[in-house]
Amino acid sequence: MFMSDPVNCPDQHLTGQPAPEPFDLEQLRSLCRDDRAFEQLQELLAKHQVRLAPLDSLLEQTALQRQQALFHVVSQIRKSLDLETIFQTTAREVRQLLQADRVGMFRFYPGTNWNDGEFVSEDVLPNFSSALAAQVHDHCFGDRYAPPYRMGRYQAVSDIYKAELHPCHVEVLSRFQVRANLVVSLLQGDMLWGLLCIHQCSAPREWQPDEIEFVQQIAAQLSVALQQAELLAQTQQQSIALAETLEKLQKSQMQLVQAEKMSSLGQLVAGIAHEINNPVNFIYGNLNHVSQYAHDLLELLALYRQEHPQPSAALADRIEEIDLPFLATDFPRILASMEMGADRIRQIVLSLRNFSRLDEARMKSVNLHEGIESTLLILQHRLKPSPCFSKIELIKDYGNLPLVECYASQINQVFMNLLSNAIDALEAADSAANDSSTAPPSRRITIQTRSGEDENGTPIAIVRIEDNGQGISVTDQAKLFNPFFTTKPVGKGTGLGLSISYQIVVDRHGGQLRCLSQPGAGSTFIVEIPIDQRRSRFAQDSCEPGEVLQVWV
Repeated sequence: MFMSDPVNCPDQHLTGQPAPEPFDLEQLRSLCRDDRAFEQLQELLAKHQVRLAPLDSLLEQTALQRQQALFHVVSQIRKSLDLETIFQTTAREVRQLLQADRVGMFRFYPGTNWNDGEFVSEDVLPNFSSALAAQVHDHCFGDRYAPPYRMGRYQAVSDIYKAELHPCHVEVLSRFQVRANLVVSLLQGDMLWGLLCIHQCSAPREWQPDEIEFVQQIAAQLSVALQQAELLAQTQQQSIALAETLEKLQKSQMQLVQAEKMSSLGQLVAGIAHEINNPVNFIYGNLNHVSQYAHDLLELLALYRQEHPQPSAALADRIEEIDLPFLATDFPRILASMEMGADRIRQIVLSLRNFSRLDEARMKSVNLHEGIESTLLILQHRLKPSPCFSKIELIKDYGNLPLVECYASQINQVFMNLLSNAIDALEAADSAANDSSTAPPSRRITIQTRSGEDENGTPIAIVRIEDNGQGISVTDQAKLFNPFFTTKPVGKGTGLGLSISYQIVVDRHGGQLRCLSQPGAGSTFIVEIPIDQRRSRFAQDSCEPGEVLQVWV
């Protein structure tokens, strides 16, 4: 049966101190859990000739013990919101104080209309089976018993077989050997979270008003713990969400800065290339005419000397002064050198335009080798020997790569970041060798390209950039692609290069960017991108028809 307001009534416990005034033992009959327990109490007192202390003193002692137990539960809640620890401590103390056979915390499964759940914590005597983690289904509980519990009412049953309980409910209780039970609701705010169950399994038991009040006080504190735990969980989730938002904001800010930086660089490179291209084309185009004119003049001069072999004295002096034979031989060579220089400038301009690729706002099939060569041309000055650093040997092992569909400017940016990092690593190794007065190692960068397939059978292009520098520690490898992480000295690196490269390869192109490194054995960065973006699983999963990704990250 369900009840609402407990009756304030004290409980009793035994003590070995003699009472100043004897009283009738019959006063204790109603306080024992059953008649057999009362008989055992009488036999025990007679055997040891124990007299009872005044009832008021016993009640005060019992009330004090229960207040201490309640205080312990409250302290546990204030100390920690670990529900498992709170439940276990509470179950143990309540069972001992009430001398019950089992005390357990039952939790309802969400979305089951309070018909299903399990015991999440308990304290039970050894001679009774455990109900812990046992899944319970009571198809009549949600409609018949849940509403009163949700209103904060409790159920006190002295004998489940004599109470007017629904047969399906009796069946569930008997499964756990329950004969008498006291059940109080555990609320999480306005929601019925679960039940605090006190089970008497050995025999029927009359639940006293003060026992019911004590259990209700315990349940109220547990409900506070549940609500606080829920608020803490919400706060933690909000904190995690806030941290994720902050991280996204930092990445977005970093991407905007890098986008503006690369966009400005691309526009600058494209502008310079355009301005240089016009005069270079003019020079290169006229060099052919100049060469032809020079050839004609030299032929005419040779013919003139044949017809007039004896020049005048003044003309002979001038021919000797300008060393006409040498001039006739060297002039064509100079024109050929100028033509080679102009052609070299044209190649540099073409490489700059290929690197910036501002005219390509959509994916396009490109030759990755051209992008690598363009990047190497820009970094050429860092590969040469200098007063501080030795020459870097460049080894190219290019495979037969097909045209790769990608955002060329972004992939070139990846090559630039990886090659710059490789050069930095070799310079750091040089500096370390100089500091230790040892012979600097032979500096080497190896670039290898191959075609292959990923684990899904998608054709991919593979670019490996390897250096023989000092390598990267295992700890640092785990953080390489995090924004703003760098192993370089202060002022040397921003920690953005690898993070941006990872986003370009993985997020923009559905590829992979990995690092293989061992301290003292150099590092290898491996770029893998699908050859045909339309056939890749990345394109099918993440791009809508007609969607265009941004050129700059």
